[in-house]
Amino acid sequence: MPAALRAVATGTLNATGSGNITKPAGTAADDILIAFHSTDEGTLANMGTPTGGATWQSLATRGSGGSFDLRSKVWWKVAGGSEPADYTFTQNSAGRGCVAIAAIVGADITTPVVAQTGNDAFSATAPTPGITPAGSSDLELRWAAAYPDFEAGTWTPPPGYSEESDQQAGGNTMASLAVKALTSNVATGTVNFTASLTVGYRHGITVAVASLPAPAGRRPVLSTAAVHRAASW
Repeated sequence: MPAALRAVATGTLNATGSGNITKPAGTAADDILIAFHSTDEGTLANMGTPTGGATWQSLATRGSGGSFDLRSKVWWKVAGGSEPADYTFTQNSAGRGCVAIAAIVGADITTPVVAQTGNDAFSATAPTPGITPAGSSDLELRWAAAYPDFEAGTWTPPPGYSEESDQQAGGNTMASLAVKALTSNVATGTVNFTASLTVGYRHGITVAVASLPAPAGRRPVLSTAAVHRAASW
């Protein structure tokens, strides 16, 4: 079974230093969980490791501009046998943050492949970088986040990708998550999310989660008696 998206849970943290995001529906032990968090205020240090259940591991970190602009972090973990109903995320108390958590079934428990990019010029597009997947059936997740300077906006995902979230927090930070099942281990390229307005600081983060390896074939074991019977026929 190739790695596949089980569910995505999303939430926003509006002018608060912490908040809880619900566990993706149906999350089971040994699922891979990927958590994306982008916010506009404070520093990267304000964005502590999420808490709840098995320990979260850092996967990507990116900051742009000053204390009022854009910062993003991504974490991952293997779900344990007793994950809580929700997870707690932190940020600057004045921040407006978007969070998405993806639960992936059929995934290998090795560290996912990740790539990131940032752009400070104003544009309506947010590029997400290509990656070289670990195998031919990886699940690719792409996260785009931007600072729209308190204007309402939405995202259009790249062609061929399924949009799983389109969020805006407190009228400012906006982010989107899109996924695609890969069919080759050839390096993927840069693809763009398109915003409905011109946005400032933009972050693009791409994650590839590998599939569980196929079970090794087993050779039948024949008893000595069976071999002798076959020889006598």
